[in-house]
Amino acid sequence: MSGATSGFRFVRRRDGHAGAVIRVIRTNRTVRAVLAAMALFVVVAAIWAGVGYVYADDRKAESATTVGLCVLGAGWLAILGAVAVKFLRLRARRRDSTPDS
Repeated sequence: MSGATSGFRFVRRRDGHAGAVIRVIRTNRTVRAVLAAMALFVVVAAIWAGVGYVYADDRKAESATTVGLCVLGAGWLAILGAVAVKFLRLRARRRDSTPDS
């Protein structure tokens, strides 16, 4: 099966290049780890939204939404903070490895 990778067929644009985003997601382990961690926090937030719904006295839906979004927001902020630290350390390492002109 030509043009297939891992069972998926990518549509090529007129210039002959596959989508850059899909290529990065497939090949970059850091991006895959970040997406997996974000998906994990979606599941954790859904569980905590259920807990907020069960234990709320009044306005159950509002309580579930608030708890779920707070957990999701806190988790995603932690992940984005870790990505920022990794990016800054990578930039510093690349800057240190280039010879001074």
